[in-house]
Amino acid sequence: MEQGQTYSHRPVLLDECIEGLRIRPGGLYLDGTLGRAGHSREIARRLDTGRLVCIDRDQAALDAAQDRLAGCLDKVELIHGNFGDLAELLDGRGLGPFDGMLFDLGVSSPQLDDPERGFSYMHDAPLDMRMDRSEALTAAIVVNEWPQEELKRILWQYGEERYAPQIAGAIARRRADKPIGTTLELVEVIRGAMP
Repeated sequence: MEQGQTYSHRPVLLDECIEGLRIRPGGLYLDGTLGRAGHSREIARRLDTGRLVCIDRDQAALDAAQDRLAGCLDKVELIHGNFGDLAELLDGRGLGPFDGMLFDLGVSSPQLDDPERGFSYMHDAPLDMRMDRSEALTAAIVVNEWPQEELKRILWQYGEERYAPQIAGAIARRRADKPIGTTLELVEVIRGAMP
């Protein structure tokens, strides 16, 4: 978010999530996908002696939560990590059992809206696409260094892309000349591979 911009965000199905959690003021809750902290803010507001544990793999989300959860931080624990590693992240922290858990799965709007993250083809940006920017593996490494067969498998298996062989072949031919460095360069290669 740019400086001077005001924060406004309506979390998906907020009322339904809060109703479904049946929050007890002294309960223990987990938001496994913190994101913009909209759900977390509403959960924390309903706690008095209770506790809320928030996990996100994007350090930027955790940093922004410091402001968005101001006034509630005494009831909140922020943890950097992937909800897929939940057992390891919570082990040894003396937490549990939880009274409720929330997982709002998917890419968050800030990741799509920030051109530097490289998730959107609406802006020309470096091929990054990391949910956690502290991880070393970027989309540029995958696109430019991984074998053509692996690219084809990824496109087919995860993208259900019927033109996966053509796209993987086009990427391999293009990167043989020069690395694909930006989102729009990748879009151009993909468009050129489509019948």
